[in-house]
Amino acid sequence: MAAYIHCNFTSKVLRMTVDVSILLPEKTRWEQLESGERRGVRYQTLYLLHGFTGDHLSYLRTSKIERYADEHQIMVVMPSIYNGVYTDMKYGMEYFTYLSEELTDFIERTFPAATKRENRFVAGMSMGGYGAYKWGLTYPERFAAIGGVAGSYHAEYRYQGRVNTVSTLCEALYGDPPAITPEKHDVFTMLRTLKEQGAEIPRLYTCCGTEDRLYSCSEDLKALADELKVPMVFEHGPGRHDDIFFDEYIQRILNWMEFQGGPVEE
Repeated sequence: MAAYIHCNFTSKVLRMTVDVSILLPEKTRWEQLESGERRGVRYQTLYLLHGFTGDHLSYLRTSKIERYADEHQIMVVMPSIYNGVYTDMKYGMEYFTYLSEELTDFIERTFPAATKRENRFVAGMSMGGYGAYKWGLTYPERFAAIGGVAGSYHAEYRYQGRVNTVSTLCEALYGDPPAITPEKHDVFTMLRTLKEQGAEIPRLYTCCGTEDRLYSCSEDLKALADELKVPMVFEHGPGRHDDIFFDEYIQRILNWMEFQGGPVEE
């Protein structure tokens, strides 16, 4: 099993203490220590983002991510964004700035996380799938690949009542009346813009259960990728919006990401 670290530190952006769960590959870490190679060891890193109502413990409690991290010999970082939708709120916390600037800097200064684009990955389920695509498409130069499980990719669905988000939270997120800014919040607009700009887009993967209420979100994202001729893997099969489907398909995502399988040189 991977080594588990519960990290609690003060965020200047959020003006509060925050929790992050971190997994490190145990086997390779001990082999490095025994051989005397203690410096310069870094690991390919997956930022794994939780869904609505979740936190940094979500995947530890509902999946075998500890085992999978050790099998792939990767570092996994799971922050708490609570119900912040990976967004700098109109009236509230700047969760996206914390995630994309402060957290990344803290992790890479404090832990043996690899820093090159080809060694950094992001994925998540539901709200976390949206967050993964939002982060990865906002900063495509930072990530090798983006993976989403049953992502709630349509940001506007939140205040249209088409996903489980309370109205008062939507007003705090997007204003009153709530409205998204496409270039900041809409992953469909982001993907189209990157394609038009000729930017290097990370490798893309999405999946969803055929009985999932958010199935059309993945269908829509795949349709746009096909229209733009942007390569995207879309896998689907029997399943609902639950931990059972996530645990099965996060394994597929990890295999698809094709990690090196041990420490990397930077």
